[in-house]
Amino acid sequence: MTPERKKALILIATTFIVGIISGALILGLVMQKTNRKEKIGWREGGREAFIQKILTVMDADASQEKEIRPLIEETMTEIDSVQAHTDKKIRGIIDSLEVRVKPLLKEEQLKKLQEFHKRGRIKN
Repeated sequence: MTPERKKALILIATTFIVGIISGALILGLVMQKTNRKEKIGWREGGREAFIQKILTVMDADASQEKEIRPLIEETMTEIDSVQAHTDKKIRGIIDSLEVRVKPLLKEEQLKKLQEFHKRGRIKN
């Protein structure tokens, strides 16, 4: 095999491998972005966007939409209420953990734990 032919084969193989790796990385990024969009609820995407998504999935016609829309809105309000109650309950449980572990922690550890809890509550 001539040196020119070796160089050409190495170049082709390298290009092929780089293409496969690039494709896999791009596909991974696209899938991550798609998964994030699917997880967005009405709090992040807006109530109307969530209602439209459900109506689209149902493939509701105009007359069905008029009847279904209030039901979806009522359900969303109920879910919000349950979520608010659950959030309060979870905060109470986490606070009780902090009280129980406080005697076991050093001052620096306790400060880190409290800062961690504070950051988590800002997001919610």
